[in-house]
Amino acid sequence: MEILFCANPLNSKNVDNDYVLEAQACSLPYFIINYEALLDDINAALRWIPKTEKTRLAIYRGWMMTPEKYTTLYHALENKGVTLINTPIQYQYCHYLPESYPLIQTLTPKTVWIKNGDDFSINAIMKLLEPFGNHPVILKDYVKSQKHYWNQACFIPSAADKVAVSKVVQRFIELQGGQIAGGLVFREYVAFEPIGTHWKSGMPLTLEYRIFFLYKKPVAVYPYWDNKKYPPIELPLEPFLEIAQTVNSQFFTMDVAKSQDFGWLIVELGDAQVAGLPDHADLKEFYSVLEFI
Repeated sequence: MEILFCANPLNSKNVDNDYVLEAQACSLPYFIINYEALLDDINAALRWIPKTEKTRLAIYRGWMMTPEKYTTLYHALENKGVTLINTPIQYQYCHYLPESYPLIQTLTPKTVWIKNGDDFSINAIMKLLEPFGNHPVILKDYVKSQKHYWNQACFIPSAADKVAVSKVVQRFIELQGGQIAGGLVFREYVAFEPIGTHWKSGMPLTLEYRIFFLYKKPVAVYPYWDNKKYPPIELPLEPFLEIAQTVNSQFFTMDVAKSQDFGWLIVELGDAQVAGLPDHADLKEFYSVLEFI
């Protein structure tokens, strides 16, 4: 097993600043990928990756990328003798919420979506939102929200309020710079147990955890929010383990949160290769788990 980190944009021989601490804690051999060159010059992007006849298993630890870019990376690495732990299909499955939604829908807020290329008109959106009635919803794309612009581009107090829906959608698209990953996603707003508000944006912070699964087994559990005091509770893993066994991925995350009315729910899945570790995570312990693959 080896790890592939993103390179520093200013010096392609060094690990990106955001992954330096992980690289220092990593006890496995690691190599560097030039993320910026992935689409323009794949050979330059992988210039520091040695080629071998024997196939080596690897985990990418770096910035998110589109499924298309991941596919390019995956096959280029195969030519180097490197096989990433998740195939392109598995990456997209956890990276795009609508892909995994049918699997988690019994334990996650109700979700609807419009894919890129379909009708994004306000009339089409309001038709899509009819099942929510006048209940609140949140907006995101297939991958991320603009949660730090909570009231401007994420939270919609009533799914039946055409003016409010239009304003939030327009602001979301504006903040995304027109780059919508997959399409627009609307989710039922569920009141989760509060633990405070974000110091900068005022976004509500909730009792949420990130679980890392490796080959269907939970290998690390972290409080989602840094610098927030979590109550001393034991996270019940049992409801999520059964679902984890059927997730089409070898290395993925499951974000879970405690709701005020429905107990523990799944927020979403993610590909663990591009999932952030909290500042307080024991990085040596995290990488020690990967040694035994």
